[in-house]
Amino acid sequence: MNRTLKSSPPMVFPSQAGKESQTKYEPTHPRGRSSWPVIVAVILTVIFVIYGIIYYVMNSEPYTLSESFIRQNQTIREEIGEVDKCDPWFPIEIYPIGREENAMFTFDVIGKSIQTTEVTVYLQKRQNRWRIISAYYKDRQGLTKPLLEESRS
Repeated sequence: MNRTLKSSPPMVFPSQAGKESQTKYEPTHPRGRSSWPVIVAVILTVIFVIYGIIYYVMNSEPYTLSESFIRQNQTIREEIGEVDKCDPWFPIEIYPIGREENAMFTFDVIGKSIQTTEVTVYLQKRQNRWRIISAYYKDRQGLTKPLLEESRS
């Protein structure tokens, strides 16, 4: 395949020498590569990083401790009935590095009676064990109330 420049004269092909003179221009194509593989690789990397973060948080010790606390809490059971789902919600904060390791989780808690509440649990790691230092929920009127007695906090 012959490449021609834009400024070159039209080519006459030998097979057409006996016929009417026909001219044909070949378009100039850029030689750059497509950027799609790079874009796809970046998107896949971002998806895997987000999945890894979610997996880490949902399988962490403070998360499982918070969820079991909510499911077993008598005040929550009185407010919405038996807990059906504990869906994590924003804000979620985990600081697993440093002198004081802290975590804070917010859950949308759905009872089997289809009533919902929002629960926030604060945890701190002391002597290599995660402990709930405070927890709050929103009652039916939207007021924030504590879930732990003063003696525990």
